[in-house]
Amino acid sequence: MSQNTLQTYRGRITNLSPLTQARYLQQVQDFQRAVGVKDSYTTGDVEQYLQILQGEGKSSNYRRWVFAVLRSFYDIMDWPWFTRKQEKRLRPKQEDEKRPYLRETQMGRLLEAIASKPEMIQAMIRIAVLRPTRRIELKQLNREDYLRPFLRIKTRKEGEPTTLSLDDQTCQLLDAYLLTRTDEEPALFISSLGRRVSLPYLTQVFRQLLEELGLYKTGLGWHGVRRGVATMLSKAGAQEGEIQVYGGWRSRQTVHRYIQLEGPEVEEKVKKIHPLIKR
Repeated sequence: MSQNTLQTYRGRITNLSPLTQARYLQQVQDFQRAVGVKDSYTTGDVEQYLQILQGEGKSSNYRRWVFAVLRSFYDIMDWPWFTRKQEKRLRPKQEDEKRPYLRETQMGRLLEAIASKPEMIQAMIRIAVLRPTRRIELKQLNREDYLRPFLRIKTRKEGEPTTLSLDDQTCQLLDAYLLTRTDEEPALFISSLGRRVSLPYLTQVFRQLLEELGLYKTGLGWHGVRRGVATMLSKAGAQEGEIQVYGGWRSRQTVHRYIQLEGPEVEEKVKKIHPLIKR
């Protein structure tokens, strides 16, 4: 695959976020290394690569994502792709994988642990727990988005912008933090360099907090809070449509995947409400 091919692909995916662009380009390069450098590729190369990934133990959901990335690559390069019937047969099936998430008690511990941290860190974590907020949404917040007690969140993933009413403690933290700011940077949250916080910075901050509490495990990041809040609200009786609006998810189907129900909990609840089980 020539450098020109990669440049062409990069130039056609500029509608994606920089992080997603990097992931797509990396996947295309991994594909090239696996099946060899060629001037053009066939559907047989895709099948070969999927078999390689399966042999490496990659999950069905991961291979499904790779399939979508390669389809975008083939479409842009105008190379033949599978027929609809072939695609239906070959595309890996989506699985409801159990992903790591923070339980209600763990989020309570997290809120207690941040009491000794700077006001900015405390405010960010409280916002993430109060309304399950994505890293990119925290990063993009501007000072003008905060008008006590309201915080306007420009949701990503095609969600609708929402206005969150903050609790008094979070407002006090934000007010105290902003009083220390003498810069003209429009970002609500900035790093020690005086610039808008980056996604890697947010990842590092959250991982450090989890490690201090002994809660960190592979795959547990900011989305672990989103999964935890969705699960907590579901257990409290909120409907998936209500959780979707509150958390800025695109669809109820997405919310459904975020809710992590454990078998014993489901069984216990069903037994309590099942009309034919004597209690």
